[in-house]
Amino acid sequence: MSGWVKLTKQFTNDELWFNVTAFRLYVWILMKAAYADGIVLNGIKIKKGQYIRAYSQLSQDLMYIEGRSKKALAKSTVKRAVDKLVKKGLLLAEETPLGTLFTVVNTDDFKCLDGPADFFCPPFRETEVERPQNDNKTELEQNNRKKEYKNLKNKNNKHHHIQENYNHPSPGATDDDIVKRERLSRKFIDLRNQGNLLSQKDKLAVERICSLPVKTEQLESLLVEIFDEYLLKNPNGNISSVSYCEKVIGTKLETEKNPNQQNKSKKESMSDRIERLILEGKISLEEEA
Repeated sequence: MSGWVKLTKQFTNDELWFNVTAFRLYVWILMKAAYADGIVLNGIKIKKGQYIRAYSQLSQDLMYIEGRSKKALAKSTVKRAVDKLVKKGLLLAEETPLGTLFTVVNTDDFKCLDGPADFFCPPFRETEVERPQNDNKTELEQNNRKKEYKNLKNKNNKHHHIQENYNHPSPGATDDDIVKRERLSRKFIDLRNQGNLLSQKDKLAVERICSLPVKTEQLESLLVEIFDEYLLKNPNGNISSVSYCEKVIGTKLETEKNPNQQNKSKKESMSDRIERLILEGKISLEEEA
């Protein structure tokens, strides 16, 4: 059966809520009851709010899982639940050759606006072609709104977390120091693209990098360069630690300061070695002669 039903919030305050079998049975009958007059069920034409079913069938309908197996209710348990609902005035039960005919009753305890009719609502009246199109369009719009909200939230959270990294600056730090650390932290987080927070170890590494006599723009360029070089060697990897960047920056700055240092590790020819030793003043031409 199609259609839908409405339940009052008063159920959660009623004793019926605490009687599991009776409550499940009542909801089951509400869900299965006819939403309009003249519907034929089991060969019988029934009215709005009515449902016909045998006790043996209801015991199967109300099966539950215990452990790894399903268990059916005993017919006597279902009968006691029906009697409770009838006594409470929520149902009328009439025996027929094809089963028990149940009629939902609108009681004073759970009063609806228009009697039993207010419980039952017909299905939506769209065509089968129109409804999926509308549903898909609505779902797409909702997904787009959710994505926009998520992106905005992540952006705000990222800015908040970056500021949060240096809400408690180290003693003696100037405003310029704080701005420099925030900029470098933001640059690293953007390049890392994995989370918006820095660990305490990363914060200390940022402070050490910022203490170098190098402009902020140059440090940011070095970070980009380090990430690019790393990805060339490790396409599927990622730098997750500022400490790694700190070591590479130190190496790069040392190389720029002593350009000949990088060539020392290479194997020298005898003539290159003699020329280097002469330049360094370790040997003289007289000694060579």
